[in-house]
Amino acid sequence: MEANNHFLALAVHNNAIWCDTICRSHHVMGEFHESFWVSQNQTPIYYPNLVTLSPIVDLTAYQNELADLLTMKRGFTVSIKDSFASLNLTPFGFSELFQAQWIFREAPTDVYRQETADLQWKQITSERELLRWEEAWSQAASPLNRLFLPALLHDADICFIAAYKANQIVAGAIANKTTEVVGLSNVFAPEQEAERYWEGLLGQIAIRYPSFPVVGYEDNESLAIATHVGFTILGPLRVWIKEG
Repeated sequence: MEANNHFLALAVHNNAIWCDTICRSHHVMGEFHESFWVSQNQTPIYYPNLVTLSPIVDLTAYQNELADLLTMKRGFTVSIKDSFASLNLTPFGFSELFQAQWIFREAPTDVYRQETADLQWKQITSERELLRWEEAWSQAASPLNRLFLPALLHDADICFIAAYKANQIVAGAIANKTTEVVGLSNVFAPEQEAERYWEGLLGQIAIRYPSFPVVGYEDNESLAIATHVGFTILGPLRVWIKEG
């Protein structure tokens, strides 16, 4: 149990670092406090305004820092990642968007060799390929407001992974390394042979960040796939939103 709590804390912190990184790449500033990360401004799509870093049960204890975020009407949707599923934000006008589970996998001791004659794994290194990666991930051609900006490619602790088939990106994910762990997020893969692609992603992480355990969060079918390829469940999280 202690080990699970340790890796749960690392997974939460890793995810908060990733949220902060994405926000800063869009010139949206966030702040780390002892029990939460917060950005008072409109954040990039899919990214929260607040991530709890400990199992808080009452955000009113942080009235000075969070009163405006919780109570004031904003011109944008406010979202909160309740990392330990410990909050009730309904009284503040929030509704639950989804639930998920934090996951953990020991560092692979062997590298999955998933390349075949028709499937190649690569790290994204160019702006052009990053745009192609985002198009494949979002399933939309040339997104007008790009989420993943080229500056991210120059950070050694971030890796965009892609699987190519017939020169088309068919699967991918993002890995971000922090102290002791690598976060796995934004996984996409064909429904057929999904486990094979997940194993390929793990193999690519093992090559680039050897000896690092892998953490993240998933729900529904993706959670089932993750457990099939060796992940264990650490605990629940919730995401809450309040429309602007």
